[in-house]
Amino acid sequence: MNSPVLLYHKIDRPTPDVRIRGAFTSPRRFERQMSYLVRSGYRFFSASAMAGHYLELGRFPDKCVCITFDDGWKDNYTYAFPILKKFQIPATVFVVPSCVGTMTAMVTAEGEGSREHMSEEDIREMSASGIEFGSHSMNHKLFDRIDTGEVESEVSESKNYLEDLLQQDCRVFAYPAGFFTEFSQSVVKRAGYIAAFSTVYGRDDNSDVFALNRSEILHRHGYPFRFARRIRSIFPG
Repeated sequence: MNSPVLLYHKIDRPTPDVRIRGAFTSPRRFERQMSYLVRSGYRFFSASAMAGHYLELGRFPDKCVCITFDDGWKDNYTYAFPILKKFQIPATVFVVPSCVGTMTAMVTAEGEGSREHMSEEDIREMSASGIEFGSHSMNHKLFDRIDTGEVESEVSESKNYLEDLLQQDCRVFAYPAGFFTEFSQSVVKRAGYIAAFSTVYGRDDNSDVFALNRSEILHRHGYPFRFARRIRSIFPG
């Protein structure tokens, strides 16, 4: 069973320096994809609402989908946000607090130049319009490569930052680049999150809400027939 969670990164066109285009979805194609989901009768849930339903009933809601974004790029605010508002989609954005309001290459692909991240003002505006914000760790350090103390600070400091910024609970976490360990799962749980997400891969049975998989929508899924095929492969029937 796949979790009904889609993962996006950048809603923009690749710049000339970009060699790996997989993480880019053009705004025009993103709008078409959201329109397709709406026309196909899918219901939209935030990550915490979807996880809460799973925790309460032991299953995901029928014909539901959760739209998530990793890293908190400025283009999520500039291009994705107006489209989400148009279709009234309650998406979830996982941000890296140390990148907020900066132009940095900290979480770009190898060889790619610096890119702008959304500001605190952007985050507040999106939150006020129903977009959920979750943690993607404080500094995007890979959890299988850092010591236990760093894992704990990455998890707790990012949660504290978002809660102070938005004055509401930060309930969901996305592992940097999808990498996690049993220890990091336990840290996320103890910190008070209700669920945590990997990237493309995860356990097919989704028995652990602190290791939920997500299906990434890539540049190659931009054509309508490819996106439709991708959705059918995730949600058969």
